[in-house]
Amino acid sequence: MTLSTESTRFLEDLKVYLLASGKNEQATNEIVLELEDHLIEAERDGKSVRAITGDSPADYIQSISKEMAFDPKEAFWIVIQVFLGASSFLYLQNLLNGTTTFSILLVGGFLLISAVYLTTLALLFRQDALRDTARPRLLRYGIHGSVHLLLIVGLLIVNGLIDSPKITLSPSVGWLIGALLIAWILITAWKTKTWILPIAVFVFFVPQLLLLFVFNLSEITAVLVSYVLTSITIAVTFIRSSKNSQAD
Repeated sequence: MTLSTESTRFLEDLKVYLLASGKNEQATNEIVLELEDHLIEAERDGKSVRAITGDSPADYIQSISKEMAFDPKEAFWIVIQVFLGASSFLYLQNLLNGTTTFSILLVGGFLLISAVYLTTLALLFRQDALRDTARPRLLRYGIHGSVHLLLIVGLLIVNGLIDSPKITLSPSVGWLIGALLIAWILITAWKTKTWILPIAVFVFFVPQLLLLFVFNLSEITAVLVSYVLTSITIAVTFIRSSKNSQAD
């Protein structure tokens, strides 16, 4: 039996909220599957999701979250995944510019931007999961991601204008790390069946190569054009993914 849209959305919201709260993924999946069985039985009897959750699904989600322990290992893994995904743009951008030298300003600024990004993203996920009406997810997440990417671009520009102490890697080590990052992106995408990050990396860097070496445009122009193309691509990918989920 196929669950109703309301029940399906509740299960999705529950999973997002628990994972964004640092709960164990396996335990989260087990709870979602158990509730899915209860919802199927309830709908067979003509009942809605509120027969299981009560008048407030949001309160029910929060009550389950309070009963589950925080999993530091799970939270750490999620942070590492997001951090490596974001840092790949910065690191590969440096390689594209022909340098394996990183300033303290660049590294420190990126760590600060990433910390803010991860914190606000977790808050967005949690707030979105508790909303009881249809949500313009694409708009919020699109703006959030675009601001983060724009901050990184701004950091790159500022880093080029201000001199600070630097860390230098040998070319072989630099390119090895770059290759490992790309391999990690592809392996993670294959395991999670989510190809947004590889697509974003491709769209961000391939146009830059064309604009720099074929059309001889400036570095800043190439980065900004690639940023716009990447934002549009991510938005379109989210829209198509959302439509496919609704169709299923």
